[in-house]
Amino acid sequence: MPVQRLDLSNSKVNPFRRLSASQVIAWKNCPRLWYYGWRERLKTPLPPQIIRGNAAEECICRVLRDSPLYIGPEDDQDMTSPIDETGSPDLDQAEGWIGPSLELRPNDMWPHSRIELEEWAIARANYHFPGCWERAVDDWESIPNRIGNSSDISPEEGLNMVISGIRMHLDELQRCIDGGENRIMKLWRKGKFREHWPSPDGFPRLWTKINPAASEGDISWIESWEYARPWFVDPDATPFSQTTSHPDGWFQGEYDLVYRWSGKSSIIDLKASVGKGDRSAGYVEQLRLYAWLWWETHERLDEVEDLEIWYLGVEKVKKVPTPSKEDMIQLNIELLEIYNLIHARDPDISDCPTLPLPLNIFHDGGIPANPSIDNTPKSRCRVCGLRAICESSDYETELPSMNRIERFGHAWPVTSLGEIKTRFSVTGEVLHLQGPEISDKNDIQLSFTLQHGYDRAKVRNHRNGGFTSISRSISEGSKIRIDNALSSLWKGQLVIDLDEKSEISILNDSFDAPIVDVETRISVVGRVWSIDAFPDAKEIRRWSITLVDDSGSSGGVAFKQFIPNSAAAITRGDEIAILNGESGEFAGRPQIKIGPGTRVVILRDSEDIAPF
Repeated sequence: MPVQRLDLSNSKVNPFRRLSASQVIAWKNCPRLWYYGWRERLKTPLPPQIIRGNAAEECICRVLRDSPLYIGPEDDQDMTSPIDETGSPDLDQAEGWIGPSLELRPNDMWPHSRIELEEWAIARANYHFPGCWERAVDDWESIPNRIGNSSDISPEEGLNMVISGIRMHLDELQRCIDGGENRIMKLWRKGKFREHWPSPDGFPRLWTKINPAASEGDISWIESWEYARPWFVDPDATPFSQTTSHPDGWFQGEYDLVYRWSGKSSIIDLKASVGKGDRSAGYVEQLRLYAWLWWETHERLDEVEDLEIWYLGVEKVKKVPTPSKEDMIQLNIELLEIYNLIHARDPDISDCPTLPLPLNIFHDGGIPANPSIDNTPKSRCRVCGLRAICESSDYETELPSMNRIERFGHAWPVTSLGEIKTRFSVTGEVLHLQGPEISDKNDIQLSFTLQHGYDRAKVRNHRNGGFTSISRSISEGSKIRIDNALSSLWKGQLVIDLDEKSEISILNDSFDAPIVDVETRISVVGRVWSIDAFPDAKEIRRWSITLVDDSGSSGGVAFKQFIPNSAAAITRGDEIAILNGESGEFAGRPQIKIGPGTRVVILRDSEDIAPF
């Protein structure tokens, strides 16, 4: 089963805080790299090469989903899959599938040799590729945090990679043909075998009719196309809708191709590259992790037979040794230790030291060079996209460090980004109590007014829920203490928001935390690390950025009419000030909300400052 979903209702794991192969690779390369990338969410700009990879992979999958039984080489036809409300193919729905409605082509029009099948598949690639390329360009251009131009990447190079992938798939079919009929194929030929997660082919999960390509004796080329079709993420599915999760929920991944024709599983990772450079070491680790994940999600009874990286840029296959049971047991221990350190709790930067591995050196096809390691001191730091903010790097740039700024005839005290306080303790008397009640999500719902002297604040559940820690003695008129609460403003009134980190207890001592001491307004100065969202007059109605200074980082966000006029002029690397913003927190990171009375000012242009 290439897809295994986590039952979120019965899981204690935060679905947004799971390990993945990319995180593990980053952690092993340098723990601080993980911290900046996933804890502080400092993402480097995406280059246009991502277009080539996305277009090539989608096109290969669309060709593999097509069938020469029903679709001619030049036909304007696609095996489009119906999609359910989760974004996955609606496999259990009988209606809406293209395959059952298609008319079978005459036998003499089927490809009967490798050459004919390759010609058909390349023709299908030529049909699909323009749309795949256009969608990949649109997706990339919709990302504000990008660098370069789509014109920097050649569509012809991408199409050639698709053709390489098709030829490598045909090599796999040759192995299927050479292996002859096995037990599973014998059942398949009788219409008695179909995987629970079938390879995408335009038909629903329940389909017992004998495939028209099924024969007896030697396996034909068209039969191998139908029978040995690998599982892959359906190209019509929404992103990340077909991932597989560890049974305990703390790790997830998504396979590219899974071949199952032999009765055992082979996992293939498609790479739209030539295989040179340090990344090739991570690809090997990624496949080892996928072999372990497959084993874990199959009750530790089914081991992957083969692991391969297909380098589409040079049409070369790199075989990766499959880990033994002992290796996977040890890997499970290591991964769980990493998860418990960085996801089961909130890690401190000191938990993620700067321990960079040296860069790996590879030739085309992911072949290790000799020597295979760049032992130049700090070789990884020299090319790291986060070198501008890492204290271990020798790279020098300018990061703001201000405690005061004068603008608009006013002196604004400036808070360092690393000193932004997002959680508070308050004390007071409970008024107008509603609840507490246990919700269907097993958190506690309540609301009341907290009064301290003449000051009042509205107390409520945070929109994400999760609040559970409360004294059973709370009642109307109770003197209480609230710890680790978030704050916000609503129509000028202070609001105390309760989430999974917040706690309410009865006040039994002299501790005093007045409501008036909760600071909701701050001013900051930082350099724009990334533009994370920009309004597009369609789905996106916010402007969000990531700022850095010499003390840390923070997000900034504005919605609808509060998006500043200067937003369109702000680019990565600019030094800006957000004056009189509302301090808060989003997904564990400090965030300044731009609202009524907030001003955003460009202080210095990126062209006048050393780049990141």
